[in-house]
Amino acid sequence: MALILVVNIGSTSLKYRLLDMADESTLARGYVERVGDSDSLFGYEAGGFAADKTLDTASGYSPAIAAMLSALTAPRDARPVPGVIDDVRDIAGIGFKVVHGGYDLRGAYLLNDDVLETMESFSGVMPAHNPPYINAIRQFRQLLPDTPLVGAFETAFHAAIPEYAAVYGLPYEWREKYGVRRYGFHGASHRYLSERVAALMGKRPTDLKIITCHLGGSSSLAAVRYGKSIDTSMGFTTQSGVPMAKRSADIDPFLIPYVMEKEKLALDEVLAKMVKNGGLAGISGMSGDMRDLEDAYERNPRAKLAVDHFVHEVKKYIGAYFAVMNGVDALVFSGGIGENAVNVRARICADMGALGIKLDSARNAVQRREAEISPEGSRVRIWTIPTNEEIIVARETERVMG
Repeated sequence: MALILVVNIGSTSLKYRLLDMADESTLARGYVERVGDSDSLFGYEAGGFAADKTLDTASGYSPAIAAMLSALTAPRDARPVPGVIDDVRDIAGIGFKVVHGGYDLRGAYLLNDDVLETMESFSGVMPAHNPPYINAIRQFRQLLPDTPLVGAFETAFHAAIPEYAAVYGLPYEWREKYGVRRYGFHGASHRYLSERVAALMGKRPTDLKIITCHLGGSSSLAAVRYGKSIDTSMGFTTQSGVPMAKRSADIDPFLIPYVMEKEKLALDEVLAKMVKNGGLAGISGMSGDMRDLEDAYERNPRAKLAVDHFVHEVKKYIGAYFAVMNGVDALVFSGGIGENAVNVRARICADMGALGIKLDSARNAVQRREAEISPEGSRVRIWTIPTNEEIIVARETERVMG
């Protein structure tokens, strides 16, 4: 039994899943929210049982990691949730869904000092992602010094993007010196979705042209042609592409100095607002959560504007990827919005019949499960598929470990 623990670190959260790679089954999973608070929420489940409790993580990730390991190694008859392993040494390796490592780290690697140093060099442009991961990884190394730690970078799946789609219209020496180019993110999700939809259609990924839509608090789309990503909406950082919960996404770069002058703000102040007060929350003035915006859609003009803007931008990328691939066989929706927001999916697919994109309204009335939501015999088959980034990370971890 080869056990792989997959850990997903957020700026204030930790999520985990323990998998038995013999059959890729999930033995246990859980999460810690509000890491850094004295009353963090720890939710965990195993063996058909689930529980939650408060946890003091004011000192950082160490208490969250310790609580996770304690839950995994609890006695097999423990309640409310039984343990699933006898010793932490039963874990063969730990995989992390790390985010940005620049041009040289676009795959999966053992997390040694050199890799962490490279990740640190991108902390300035990924302040909400790289620092928390680096901090947590170092704490894992202290707690489990003999367990291999592997980082599967989100940029890996997009390493195949052609140079003409990755280059920016900037001085070329910036690309050569600093790696300024399109990287793309959510790679594990886009890879899983493209492989999974091919299996559901009885095809191979190498036979299909697929647009994958990972839509949630953080959103991106990818054009996957014959099993390879050839374009994606996120670029050098996760700030670009379609509007997100609180990130501004695509803007004219000259807006930044203009607003700095008008508002008398420093650069870091403007950037902070773009990351924390932009996107759907910035437009609506009320929330970046699509559920809140959908609830207020008919009575709040700015909530409606935020939703309609999101739909418009997603439609633009779908049309663009249809063009660059010269057709599409499958369109996939995933993520918190893609899996659950029935009305948003309907609005995105409305008035796209010229591209062969049509929804079946009855089939579309599904949430959180795999389903084809296009009419029988459609030229473009449309699907909703819950993503599974963890299984991609686990497979890559096992591969790197040899």
